Amino acid sequence: MPKILIANRGEIAIRIIRTAQELGWSTVAIYTAQDTSHATFADEAVQLDDVSWFMSPERVLDIAKRYEAQAKRYGFLSESFALATLLSPSTPGPNITFVGPAPGTLRIAGDKMLSRELAVAQGVPVARGTHVKSAADVKAFVNSGVGYPVMIKALDGGGGRGIRVVGAEDEVESAFKRCLGESPSGQLFTEKALSGPGWKHVEVQIVGDGTGDSVHLWERECIEPLLAASLELARALKYKGVGTFEYLVNAHSGEWVFLEINPRIQVEHTVSEEITNLDLVRIQLLLASSTSTTLAALALTQASIGLPQGCAIQLRLTAEDPTRQFRLTPGTIRPANIVWPAGRGVRVDTWLCGVPSCSVGTDFDSLLAKIVVRGTDLGETTQRAVRALRETKVGEEIDVKTNKVVLAGVVAHGDWARGNCDTLWLERELAEVMKIGEDVLKPRLGGLSSQEAQSGAAEAVVSPSLSSGSLAMQPGAIFHLELFKDGAKQKHTLTLASIAHNTFPGHLSGTLQSTFSPGPVAFSLKQAQSSAGVSAGTFDLADPNDAAHVGAPMTGKIVDLHPAVLAQTGMVAKGDALAVLSVMKMESVVVAPRAGRVVKRGKGVEVGVVVGEGMLLAVVALDGELGKSRL
Repeated sequence: MPKILIANRGEIAIRIIRTAQELGWSTVAIYTAQDTSHATFADEAVQLDDVSWFMSPERVLDIAKRYEAQAKRYGFLSESFALATLLSPSTPGPNITFVGPAPGTLRIAGDKMLSRELAVAQGVPVARGTHVKSAADVKAFVNSGVGYPVMIKALDGGGGRGIRVVGAEDEVESAFKRCLGESPSGQLFTEKALSGPGWKHVEVQIVGDGTGDSVHLWERECIEPLLAASLELARALKYKGVGTFEYLVNAHSGEWVFLEINPRIQVEHTVSEEITNLDLVRIQLLLASSTSTTLAALALTQASIGLPQGCAIQLRLTAEDPTRQFRLTPGTIRPANIVWPAGRGVRVDTWLCGVPSCSVGTDFDSLLAKIVVRGTDLGETTQRAVRALRETKVGEEIDVKTNKVVLAGVVAHGDWARGNCDTLWLERELAEVMKIGEDVLKPRLGGLSSQEAQSGAAEAVVSPSLSSGSLAMQPGAIFHLELFKDGAKQKHTLTLASIAHNTFPGHLSGTLQSTFSPGPVAFSLKQAQSSAGVSAGTFDLADPNDAAHVGAPMTGKIVDLHPAVLAQTGMVAKGDALAVLSVMKMESVVVAPRAGRVVKRGKGVEVGVVVGEGMLLAVVALDGELGKSRL
């Protein structure tokens, strides 16, 4: 029986495990202590000491050897020329098959500059670009007649990492540094940014067998030149496996350019599967299982694929708060916090399953689920998407926020139906999209009154019992608090009028009647906690009323600190990078809001730790404030 190591996580790892088991293969998963759900589906599982091991060809290969895997499904190392070379038949060692393209193919497809050169050689248009080694190189490229805006990209970036749009010279230095920090190889290039009215991002999914035979699985805009170009490039590479060829297309002028190759199955492969009735993971595994397995042997031809059948939409639900610039919202999600949509034409691929609770943290991307809907045409499929989103409930009674309202607003927007969504459309229309989404998702109570519905919801979330010694929070209970303001002391009475959520002391929300307000006051009390499960007591909280305090604007892992912060002394200028936080492998800089002297580093703040939003990073005091800031 073949044994395959799946070096991936999340819903795609579960999908691969299930398909491999349907083929009769044995499966080995790798996982970290805080991310285990996918591992419960595998026949064997290996815990990694550190999340960085996912990206280490040597460590992944060592696990494959120890567990005697005959094939290795690449996952995070999908573009790793190093791993493919280690598993090459020409490399001494155990016979382990790399599920994916050959090393020579990956060397080109996994390098954005080399893939651009291949496109040029095949007569496929590309945007003007060049390799850069410094911010000065970027500026020289711009001044050569290209002008702003430009894109700075990591040669080995992907998934939004290692890429920045630069619109002015004063943005170059910071963008270059951030892209460099997000690039495993430390290699960057820049190209003219083609964005705005008319420009759309289009992907073509192809399948090749390594002999030069390739087929495409269509794409959204049905543009024949893009399909032909993708097959030409795949054949030139003798591409083996499933791959994604990306382009920018201008709907107004008809202009189009090649962007890059992602030598792996695309995130949106579920859409391709729905309109072709093919199992792309199964095809990928079968092609890797034997050198004699070809597209012809699988009876897979362009004619057999035929035209797209119906329409499909993938709704990518993420743990991001759209009201706060789509920041990650870490937390723990349990089965009681989840309701998935069901019914005809609805499919859900998710990793929120298999274990009593799942943790959303900073180490991986924010994807919670792919909700895929299918219909006969765009109109029917869009209505099914709206219905599916109304049924979806994930984390709505806890701290984890999602982008559900944005998804609903997009598919309900008139521009969606008209096909008028370009690469900057969401940035321009976000406020309207949010408004439409909120309206679309408003509860439909049917025969229930609003009061009855709210009562039922409250009863569903109130804890059935409270641990010994905890406070019994009941509507109508009266507590006496002393409130202090500007040195004055005055007593007020607060009456707990209603409870919306009660898992005290973790979370208590509802409304209060008080002597200091004529109307009810909504409140929400939450026990502060970081995404790593560390109590807020491990850190200092930044005081928002103290101008000297610099707090973490989001939850993230600290990857760099200013020398003055490390030393807890030293001058910094306004705009200096005090800390760099890594969130989902993307870096965000926390800058000094003013010039001054660092007089304190926040408690527990050091490189490598995860800090929660609002935690104190540093205290930057002016000369006249030394000793006055509340430390």
